[in-house]
Amino acid sequence: MIKLRSKEQLPPIYDQIKRLLEEKIENGEYPPGSKLPSERELSEQYKISRMTARNALTSLVNEGRAYRKQGKGTYVAKPKIKRDLLHLTGFSKMLKERGIEPSNYTLGAEIFEADKVISEKFNISIGEEVYKITRLRRGNQQNFALEYSYLPVKLFPGLLDYDLEKDSLYRIIEEDYGFKLKFAKQWIKLAKANEYEAKVLEINPDTPILILESITYTKHDMPVEMTYSLTRGDLCEFYTELWSDLS
Repeated sequence: MIKLRSKEQLPPIYDQIKRLLEEKIENGEYPPGSKLPSERELSEQYKISRMTARNALTSLVNEGRAYRKQGKGTYVAKPKIKRDLLHLTGFSKMLKERGIEPSNYTLGAEIFEADKVISEKFNISIGEEVYKITRLRRGNQQNFALEYSYLPVKLFPGLLDYDLEKDSLYRIIEEDYGFKLKFAKQWIKLAKANEYEAKVLEINPDTPILILESITYTKHDMPVEMTYSLTRGDLCEFYTELWSDLS
């Protein structure tokens, strides 16, 4: 039997139980979708209170490592997809690099007149025409993100003639329209899904989601595409690196 550290030591007992369960998840003893021991089972196995066992399981749920089924117990969640913020890579390419089969569904494509916010993002005049393309991004038949893409019409005439469910928007921009992409500015925000977003992403209303806002620039520092990606936090996490500016 694994010996737990005393309550006078750190970390607390519930955290020790949580770490033991994480080890079992990582070594495959509890694969994704499998049921974790109940509060009663943990309590009996490790001689702890049911409250301590509940706190350990709740901690796993709060971190996205597990999820609960009402009246059935706690289950191991699927590993989150890491979206790295270091490289300018399309969503589909990113999934393929991680062994996940991507698919896209175009939910809407329209042309509208730029308002003050959009015109400032693209350095264009208010009223100029802009594409708005709404797509559902999927991987292995799971809904990952609801994505809104905006592009100036004058830069990409005929863009809506492309099949954006099968073709890469970045490929089209670079190869067919000749704009070499250089970098993107990105912002990450936390929000709650509204009723429509929750329905599309197949989550409960008011579930927290991550919003990745990005503006993509060409090698001549011209903004050509803006995206709002509403991403499921239970399936994705973002990765970046921070370097010291000290010599």
